[in-house]
Amino acid sequence: KMFLDAGGSPSGEGWVHYMYPEPGSIFPMWKSSFIKRVTFPSGKEHIIGCGIYNMQMDKAFITDIVNRAAALVKERGKEAFGQLRDRTGPFVFMDTYVFVDTPDGTELVNAGQPSLEGKNLMGVRDVKGNAVVQDEIALAMKDGSGWVDLYWYKPGQNTPARKQTFVRKVQSAQDTYIVGAGIYGEE
Repeated sequence: KMFLDAGGSPSGEGWVHYMYPEPGSIFPMWKSSFIKRVTFPSGKEHIIGCGIYNMQMDKAFITDIVNRAAALVKERGKEAFGQLRDRTGPFVFMDTYVFVDTPDGTELVNAGQPSLEGKNLMGVRDVKGNAVVQDEIALAMKDGSGWVDLYWYKPGQNTPARKQTFVRKVQSAQDTYIVGAGIYGEE
């Protein structure tokens, strides 16, 4: 289904992240595949793809995930939130997940840390004193999109890690949202 969704998207392509056993193994591991819709000379459309196991996330993937999530939110508004939370969908991969905030700092979607949903995080500071959510929102509201460096908790861990987060401002009807995702790195 994820392959068909990527190939059937308006762009006709996209990355898909999922669990699948490596050849010769019975144990699933993370696999990333790039899927593209192509039209053969006969005029018939096909979906082709290629995958790799345990690929490391980088800024290009984060930007792609945020842009796809932002397009979905722009089109469907709050109705998109369930799809963004789906841990088996294209917006959650290893320790990467999409979040959605309001301009006042209320976290609406956070598949990585669902306990934050509904809370206003505007005053939250990281271990370095950065006003994390305030900085993300200010950047998105001023420039439309951009990267913010911060320290945040990886899902399932209790110590903050360095994280680079890409955020994008999205207008859906009368509602404004900040859609983002990040990549954790080493100190």
